[in-house]
Amino acid sequence: MEYIFTTTDPMLLFLAIVLTFMASYTAIDLFTLINSSDRNKEFLFLGGVTSMGIGIWVMNVLVTFTINTVDLSDYNIPLEILSVLLGIIFIGIAFYNLVARPYRTSRLYTSSFFLTLAVFCFHVLGVYSMNYTMSFDPEILFVSLAMIFISFLFSLWILFSKKYSYTRRGWLRPVSTLIITLAIVEGYFLLSRASSFYNPRQMSEDGGQLKGSFVFYIVIFMSVLILTGLIVTSTLVSKRLASSYTNLQDFKFALDQSSIVAMTDRRGRIIYANDKFCEISKYSRDELIGQDHRILNSGYHPKSFFKDLWKTIGTGHVWKGEICNRAKDGSFYWVNTTIVPFLDNTYKPYQYIAIRTDITERKRTEEYLHRQDKLAAVGQLAAGVAHEIRNPLTSMQGYAEFLTLDEKDEQRKEFLEIILDEINRVDDILEDFMVLARPKDLTMETGNIVLTVQNVLSLLDYDARQQNVSVSFENEQDSMQVVMDENRMKQVFLNLVKNAIEAMPEGGDLSINIDYDLEREQRWVHIKIADSGMGISEKNLKKISNPFYTTKENGNGLGLMISYKIVENLKGKIHIDSAVGEGTTFHVYLPAAERK
Repeated sequence: MEYIFTTTDPMLLFLAIVLTFMASYTAIDLFTLINSSDRNKEFLFLGGVTSMGIGIWVMNVLVTFTINTVDLSDYNIPLEILSVLLGIIFIGIAFYNLVARPYRTSRLYTSSFFLTLAVFCFHVLGVYSMNYTMSFDPEILFVSLAMIFISFLFSLWILFSKKYSYTRRGWLRPVSTLIITLAIVEGYFLLSRASSFYNPRQMSEDGGQLKGSFVFYIVIFMSVLILTGLIVTSTLVSKRLASSYTNLQDFKFALDQSSIVAMTDRRGRIIYANDKFCEISKYSRDELIGQDHRILNSGYHPKSFFKDLWKTIGTGHVWKGEICNRAKDGSFYWVNTTIVPFLDNTYKPYQYIAIRTDITERKRTEEYLHRQDKLAAVGQLAAGVAHEIRNPLTSMQGYAEFLTLDEKDEQRKEFLEIILDEINRVDDILEDFMVLARPKDLTMETGNIVLTVQNVLSLLDYDARQQNVSVSFENEQDSMQVVMDENRMKQVFLNLVKNAIEAMPEGGDLSINIDYDLEREQRWVHIKIADSGMGISEKNLKKISNPFYTTKENGNGLGLMISYKIVENLKGKIHIDSAVGEGTTFHVYLPAAERK
C-alpha cells in the first residue's frame, strides 16, 4: 500500500477521482431517466453503460500508469480493449438488471456483484495489458472484493430503492455517485494491496518515458472529450425530460382534481390512491394502500361481472363500465370507471390504473325520471279506473250487504262475507290509485318529524314483537322541524317500517336514525330505516319501484310507489341501499324547515 501512495502523483490521483465522479454521475443521471422516456431508452442505456465504463477505465489507467512509466511498445492494446469491452458488458448486465421491470430488491445484490466483477476485470486485465504479471493474497483479496461489493450495494440501494420517490432523486444522485466513486477508488487501492506486481522486462530509459507520457496524455484527452460529450448529452436530455415531467405533473394535477384515480399492481393490490378516492370511499390512504378493491365491494354486482372485468384487463384490453361501490361508512356510490392495463415486454399487465367519475347523483336522477314515467302512467290509469270502477263496486257492496242480512245458510253467508272483504280490498287499491291521481291534495304545515316517526313505531310495536324484531330509535335532536303533510308522512313511514319488519320473518334488528345531513347543498333531515333481513337482489332492486311489483303474497305493489310519490311531492328524496344477505336501508331526505 505504501508503494502505491509513494509512486502516485497526488494531482493525477485527484484528476482520476474527478473524472471518475463525472463519468459516474453522467451514467447514473442517464440510468434514472430511462423509465421517463420511451423513445430514447436504448440511447440512454448505452450512454450510461459507456460513461460508467469510461469512469472505471480512467481510474485504472491513471493509477496503473503512475506505478511506472510504460513504453508504448510494451503496452498490449488488444488486451486493454478486451478489458474495456468485458467491463462494459458486466456494467450493462448490472444496470439492465435494475432498470428492467418489475423492480425487485433482490436484484440489487446481483447488480452489485457484476459491478464488483467489472472493477476487478478492469484492474487485472489493465495490469496485464502493461505486460506485468501479478499474484494475489487470497485473504486480502476476499476482504477487498467484499468491501467493494458492499459499497456498490449501498449506493444502488439509495438510488433505486422504492422508499425514495422521483422528486427526491435530485440529492440522491450526487450522494449515490460519490459512494460509487469511492467504491471504484477503494477498489483499485484495495486490489493493489492484495496483489504483487512483477515486470519481466527492464524498462527503457528516456525514450520509453517520452512515449509513455505521450500515451498518458492521449488517454486523458480522449477521456475528457468523451465525458464532455456525454455530460452535454445528459444535460440536454434532462432538460427535455424535465419539461415533459412538468407537463405530466400538470396533467396529473388536473386529473386528480376532476377524477377518482387509483393504481394497482398485477394482483390488484392498491399502490396509489388520490385524494378524491379517499374522499368518496371514506377510507384513509393508509387503509387503502396494500388492499385490493374487494374492500369496496357492495355486493350489488354478480361474480360474473367481475370475472368479465378481470378477463378483459388481464388480456391487455381497456375496460369501461359503471360500478356500484360501498364506502367505509356503509353508504353506496356509483362510479363510471375506465381501467387501463400497463403491459411489460411480454405484453402481460404489470400494473393497472383506474380512472373513475362519481355518477351517484346521475344514477339517482335516472331512477327518479324512470319512476316519474311509471307514476305518470299509473296516474293516468288511476284517473279513469277509479271513477269507472268505484260506482259499480259501490252497488256490488250494497247488494252483498243486503243479501247478508237475510241469509240463514252459514256457508252462503261466509261466501258473501268473502265477497265483501274482496270488495273492500279493491276499494283500498282504488284509494291508492286516487293518491297517485291527486298528488297536490296535501295539507302542508311545519311539524316535528321525530314525533311522527315515534307515533308510527308505537302503532307497529305489536307487529314487531310478534315477529321477534328488536327496534332501536335514535334522533340527533328532540325537535327536528320539516314542512309536511303529517298524515301522508305517517303513511310513508308505515309502509317502510312495516316492509322492514316483514322482511325479517325469523326476527332481527331494525334501527331508525334521524339526523341532519349537512354535506348537501341545503339543510336536510335524514331518516334512515335499516333492517337486518335477507336484502334485495340486484334484479329485484331495479323493479322495486314498479307499480304492482311485490314479493309479498298479500301485497298490491303500490305501497312503495305511493311513498316515493308523497316524498317527492314534499320536495324530498328516497333511495335504497341493499345487498343480498346484508339487509336493506331506506334513506329518506326531507328539506328542513327554516329556523325562526
